Amino acid sequence: MKVVEILFYNSHRVKLVVEMPDPNKYSTRHSPHIPGLLFKLLPQLARHRCENDGGYSFKKECQSTEIPHLFEHLIIELQARAQPSGILKGETQWNWRVDPKGRFHVYVDYENEVLVLGAIRVAERIINALDNRSIEDIDMDKEIENLKMLAKLGSDLQKFRVSTCTP
Repeated sequence: MKVVEILFYNSHRVKLVVEMPDPNKYSTRHSPHIPGLLFKLLPQLARHRCENDGGYSFKKECQSTEIPHLFEHLIIELQARAQPSGILKGETQWNWRVDPKGRFHVYVDYENEVLVLGAIRVAERIINALDNRSIEDIDMDKEIENLKMLAKLGSDLQKFRVSTCTP
């Protein structure tokens, strides 16, 4: 999985264009090991809420969902672990009549621009490591500590912008 475009909106929402390396292998049905490894790495993800056609829990939905959908939830979880805030939401869309097969549009809310950018990059590394069954390459404690530092930097930058840009 590769993030090929990141677009920030003024409304505290980021759009990601995500492409799968094999456009025919974009689902957990094709890579059933990914959800299990992801829940092993971050068990609290099993408690995420997810609106879906079947009314399934997120854990059940993960048995047959798009990998970029897991990516969406992972970005939200990483942000929450690094800097608790209000409820963040996300959405994953695709239209292969317009885009090439395997391209997804992932939208995620954020409160801290620096943090969400870091969370996107960490989530991308995690999904790819899980896909390659390289869970041992992920040091979650270190990743969360790094994201907490980015969260503080982002908060400090926001304070600086507000204090230097207001009349």
